[in-house]
Amino acid sequence: MTKKATPDQVAAEWIARLDRRKLTPDEDRQLQDWIDADVRHKGAFLRCQAIWHATNRAQALRSPVMVWNQQRQLPSRRAFLSTAVAASLCAFFVPIGTSEAKKHYETQRNILYTPEKWGKKLSLDCHTRVEDSSCETRVLSGRCYVTAHDGLVKTANLRFIVKGSLLVSQARHHESGVVVSGSAYVWGRALSDRKSLATGTRLTVTSQGTLQFSHLDKDELARLIAWTTGQVALETETISEAADIFNRYNQKQIIPSFRLGDQRLSGLFDLYRPDVFAQAARSIAGARVKEDSHNIYLE
Repeated sequence: MTKKATPDQVAAEWIARLDRRKLTPDEDRQLQDWIDADVRHKGAFLRCQAIWHATNRAQALRSPVMVWNQQRQLPSRRAFLSTAVAASLCAFFVPIGTSEAKKHYETQRNILYTPEKWGKKLSLDCHTRVEDSSCETRVLSGRCYVTAHDGLVKTANLRFIVKGSLLVSQARHHESGVVVSGSAYVWGRALSDRKSLATGTRLTVTSQGTLQFSHLDKDELARLIAWTTGQVALETETISEAADIFNRYNQKQIIPSFRLGDQRLSGLFDLYRPDVFAQAARSIAGARVKEDSHNIYLE
């Protein structure tokens, strides 16, 4: 095992060694120490266990850490490694029932930032639901910004392995993933549908189930994730479209008139200060601003 080997490669070598012979007590300790050293090691080992399960040549394990003194009947090294080559980066087979509990996150008008856990960080946009565990992040609805190294992120129909940061959206008739930094692998329903995505790539699943690929430049990426820093970046949006953005996050709603609705404003605004945006609309677009306890009217 070389120092440069990935966790998946190290885990595969351990399983191959187990196939050849029983581990010595010293090797048992080495393996346990390696698993305990990093949650990514445990994840890699779980993936290897799952690949082993997929061969249908052994009984399922009851816990993430094997009981090494039990009788083992593993697939041959050749069969295992050939499967691992095809699926080592894919965590489709990772069992969810591990010792790590799932975390359920849900937002309303707020943005939620999770602490770094399991080697990843999440930023949940408003009106978003996410299930998170050491094995995967599942975006159930809304929009989630994920920063991870070899982290599995799922929507209803897409599976990503993230090596950087990814913005994922899930709606009833729309799914998308945008690689904001680094790279990602994506799978469709079949494991053979794997594709590597570079920074700036956006993948969208249409309501008809077709895949569309496009590319965003740095400025477009910055505007797309401005909400993660509590900002609204406007360039081509109309005042009506900008009002819709502010209204998602704030109790006090912006109500533009027909006269102003199709005019455009550019700039960077505080997401939680619709009043500041209203003043900009007055200065730039000549809006008359009226306000009560619930709404800000732009006339």
